[in-house]
Amino acid sequence: MRILITVIVVLAILVTATISKPNQEEFINWGVAEIRGQSASDIERIFGGTVSEPVEEVQTEISDYVFFTVFTIQENGEEYKFLGVFGTFFGLN
Repeated sequence: MRILITVIVVLAILVTATISKPNQEEFINWGVAEIRGQSASDIERIFGGTVSEPVEEVQTEISDYVFFTVFTIQENGEEYKFLGVFGTFFGLN
C-alpha cells in the first residue's frame, strides 16, 4: 500500500512539474523584471526593460525537458543558464 501511495505522489509531482513548466515568454518577463529591479536609476529601469526584452528573446536558447526547461543566454562571450521549474527560475551559474 505504501508503494502505491508513493507512486501516486511521485506521479502527481511530475504532472504538476510538467503543467507548470515556464515557457520563453514567462522567462523573458521574469528577466525584464529582474533587470528593472536591479537597476540603479529610473532611467536604467525604463531603458533596461525596453532594450533587454528583444535582446533576451533573440539570444535565449531553450532546452525543453519534460519536467523542466533550461534557458541559456549568451552575453559578451559568457553563458548564463537558468532552470525553469514549477513556474520559478533558478540560476545555475
